[in-house]
Amino acid sequence: MSLKVWEINGLKLELDLSDADIMERYENAFEIMTADEKAIPKDGKASVQIRSACEMFRKLFDNLFGSGTADKIFSDVPTALSKYEEIYMSFLDFVQSQITEGVKKRNEMITKYIPNRQDRRAKK
Repeated sequence: MSLKVWEINGLKLELDLSDADIMERYENAFEIMTADEKAIPKDGKASVQIRSACEMFRKLFDNLFGSGTADKIFSDVPTALSKYEEIYMSFLDFVQSQITEGVKKRNEMITKYIPNRQDRRAKK
């Protein structure tokens, strides 16, 4: 699996967080999610709270990957918050692995071109 492709429920969704335009879309999607989370009712029927939370996740994925993506991701998934959260956690794991790998590659590149302190001292 490529670090820039998230595979979920038979779908392969590309998200390259090193691309500024994609990162901007990612940031905006999470800003909207934050606002949506605040709008979830804190009292009243639990079923309404669950549906609101599930809709928040659906909207996040549509904002990230395009309209209709959430329908594909959640096509065979019941409206169960635990199932939606599992998918969301899978996405966060995908994002974290991409960020970790990016940092690792940048550090390797920097290390390759900047000699360490001992090497510089030995040359003096």
